[in-house]
Amino acid sequence: MAKSELIARQSRRPTGWLGEIVGRVMAFDTAQANRIAVERLAAGASEAILEIGCGHGRTLAALAATPCAHLAGIDPSDVMVRLSRRRMKRWIDAGRAEISLASSAKIPHPDGRFDAALAVHVVYFWNEPSADLSEIRRVLRPGGRVVLGYAPRDEETLAALPATVYALRSVEEIEELLRESGFVEVRTTERPIGSARFACTEARRPVSTR
Repeated sequence: MAKSELIARQSRRPTGWLGEIVGRVMAFDTAQANRIAVERLAAGASEAILEIGCGHGRTLAALAATPCAHLAGIDPSDVMVRLSRRRMKRWIDAGRAEISLASSAKIPHPDGRFDAALAVHVVYFWNEPSADLSEIRRVLRPGGRVVLGYAPRDEETLAALPATVYALRSVEEIEELLRESGFVEVRTTERPIGSARFACTEARRPVSTR
């Protein structure tokens, strides 16, 4: 079933009471995609991890069960930030997590702060993806990695998601955007979720800029 433009816009940036409902539904609709992306991220002990578009906070909570040292989330929706902070309260109170109202175009963290970054079902909403990817690269340490999870452009996704809200791209286009933004070791794996395709493209910030 095709997603209405109203719900699509709420999926991009939930607002108000409808946004809270949409956010809760998204927590279940995207659960399998988030699990796959977390598997690909393979968070290690003592790592600092950033989730871009942390939404409902369930993915951060899953990461909190791993040995990673610090978690940070950003989201441009105050509704989602509120939900995430509620779910992550005990880790925030313990100083192990922080969640900020922000977009990937301007991440409120210093250069090289994170070992890894994760963004699931977010790339469609970037007006200038090269700018967002460059900002993600900035906050990763040299050698740090990023995982982008998304539905690649095909006939099914084009029919289901309104083009007025979703900028769908092929795997090849996502990989090229990462390379153009200075990432290396770019590779993609795909897994089916129901009848749909789900792709995880992984890449690294170069260890040296030389």
